[in-house]
Amino acid sequence: MFGDYFTTRKRLTDVVVRVLALAEKTGAVKTPLEENDITKGLKNPFLFVVCGEVNAGKSSLLNGLFGENICKTNVLPETDRVQWYRYGDAGSDEEVTPILEERFRPVDFLMDFNLVDTPGTNSVVQGHQAITDRFLPVSDLIFWVFPASNPWGASTWDFISKQKADMIEKSIFILQQADLREEADLDVILAHMRDLCRKRIGRTIPIYPVSGKLAIQAKLETPFGESLWHESGYPSLEKYIAEVVASSPARREVLGEVRDAAGKVLRSAEDMIEHRTRLLDENEAFLNDLENEIDGNREKQSADVSSKFASMKDVYADQGNRSQKLMRRKTGVWGTLKSLFVADELPQLVVRSLVDSVQEAVEQQSDQDADTLIGECRDHWQTVLPRVKEKLEITLDDFEELDGVFTETKKRFTRKMGLAAKQAVINLKIRRGLDMRLAQRRSKLKIWIYMCLVLLLCAGVAGSLRLGMYPYPALACLAGGAISMLVFIVQTYRTRKQVIAGFVDQLINSQSQFVDALGSDYRHGVRDLYIEYTRLLETVRRHIAAAKLELQPNLEQWNRLFLELKEIEQEL
Repeated sequence: MFGDYFTTRKRLTDVVVRVLALAEKTGAVKTPLEENDITKGLKNPFLFVVCGEVNAGKSSLLNGLFGENICKTNVLPETDRVQWYRYGDAGSDEEVTPILEERFRPVDFLMDFNLVDTPGTNSVVQGHQAITDRFLPVSDLIFWVFPASNPWGASTWDFISKQKADMIEKSIFILQQADLREEADLDVILAHMRDLCRKRIGRTIPIYPVSGKLAIQAKLETPFGESLWHESGYPSLEKYIAEVVASSPARREVLGEVRDAAGKVLRSAEDMIEHRTRLLDENEAFLNDLENEIDGNREKQSADVSSKFASMKDVYADQGNRSQKLMRRKTGVWGTLKSLFVADELPQLVVRSLVDSVQEAVEQQSDQDADTLIGECRDHWQTVLPRVKEKLEITLDDFEELDGVFTETKKRFTRKMGLAAKQAVINLKIRRGLDMRLAQRRSKLKIWIYMCLVLLLCAGVAGSLRLGMYPYPALACLAGGAISMLVFIVQTYRTRKQVIAGFVDQLINSQSQFVDALGSDYRHGVRDLYIEYTRLLETVRRHIAAAKLELQPNLEQWNRLFLELKEIEQEL
């Protein structure tokens, strides 16, 4: 109702509350806002003192300002003591002294303005003058009320003329009950009052002709009585009050002091935010260093895969020797003879045996490597614990308590390497080469076995028919069959050596290819183990992330408060 001062004060009060909250969050110094209760001045209401003769219309004036019939009005004097109107949730009257009464009313107007209604300058009650003198020096505005019927009351003019210059500076004249006078009469009265004012106190004081009766009627009407309100003269009065409120140096000084104190606390909060930002950057750099160390260890473990599987060549060769024994047994005379007439399962058996043996050996090797990698992580973790404790002041779990997190990863690593070894052996196409060599061997040996069978058949036919030169044809065929069988046997052992030699050569030539095929899967497995290890730093990440989440709104709040304080500074 009375201008921008209260808007600025409310904004500043809200800013102070939020600055203190930000200081609490950031650990900033709050002393500038707390010492000497500097913010108390923000809550102090303006004090208006109403003076005038008995029945001059002081209570009506106040009711017009309140917008409620709080002060009793009557043709007889109603105010027989000093009445101090203040805000209270529940209306009550409290006697402070026999001549001073505090009246608490739940009227919003009283949150910002305290009003003192005096008994009257012509009152003969002892002590009234002393109470009035108590309030006048601390008041923000003094209303000297004159009735329009008789604005020449000597007691009031005498009281005014005795006031010091600073009291006169904050005084205004109110010509009450102006609605009872014609406009021409009012002009004469106002001119006479100004002239009298110059004569009695040496200067003019603002005079406002008003009607408290019309003002309260306008405020109580529904809808608001706009016409009565303008007729009451209160718009000009309230405009002047707003100017007094807005231009009060003392109040502006209080706002400035509080704003400056809030600025100091805000700068302290800024320092704490910058300090925490630096710490956060250092903590993130620290976490990056730890992760880089882990990545370095991972790269080191993955660098030379061939050395990790150097022993696999021996395993591979050993499984090749076992396969050779199986081949010698299966490619003997009887086995070879059988393979000429029955489907040969030798390549399948050899490759299956090789795959199973190599897969088992790779899984054992991978299991050992996983234990070694986990041991490396354990050793590194022992160096991480004290550094995290010193840097971030948080305690991480011991590795023994976390060891179980690697169990499943280790199983996956071992199983993955076994499957990779199996696939690597299959991709070497050993079975295809063995199939081709055995097929070529069988085609060569079939000639001799078939020749033997044919000659034996001829020997049987010649013997049963007793042909000429009997039994020489039969014996010749029988001898030829024996020779063919002998050649078959010789060729069986000779070609077996060739097949086994080709198989061995293929194994030897494929060892490097086999190891290379495992390299990618091994590196991925190592990476998975170290990823699992890196997850142990999740507590550190959450700690830093929580600090970020806490810092960001504080920084945003600081920016908002800084801009708001700047705006308030410009308003002041």
